[in-house]
Amino acid sequence: MNERKRPSILRIIDSDYAAALALLLLVLFWLLFGMLSVLHLFDLQILRYLVIGLTAGSLMLLAWRCWLIRRIFTEGVETLGEIRQVWFYHERGQLVVTYIWEKRPVQKNSMIPKNNYTKTLQEGQQIPLMIDRRQPKRAFLRDLYLRK
Repeated sequence: MNERKRPSILRIIDSDYAAALALLLLVLFWLLFGMLSVLHLFDLQILRYLVIGLTAGSLMLLAWRCWLIRRIFTEGVETLGEIRQVWFYHERGQLVVTYIWEKRPVQKNSMIPKNNYTKTLQEGQQIPLMIDRRQPKRAFLRDLYLRK
């Protein structure tokens, strides 16, 4: 059996905006809780329930994104896409890529981090993508998630 490579959880957090945001919110919720607990500005019981609920939501989002991306890298279809547009603003960027799925063109917009790999991307360049068989509009840049 030819087992495909899957990105690590740390690589997913580093490359995926939603996963990174979930982790950031988790840390911010607990920092805020700690700060407000020390300052005694709010009823701690209500604040505790709020932070526990927000923690659960953040962890579920993070787990779902990691599961989804790893599933697509395991079960998905690899294809080539062509970069139509790529631009950056501070540490994040936007990538527009098109690819063919079942003889139809599909356009995918993705938020991407600014790093050594993504700074080399140029319009017109062919890049490998991992496509979700169940939802072909869902695609991930293979080399962004599997880079060393």
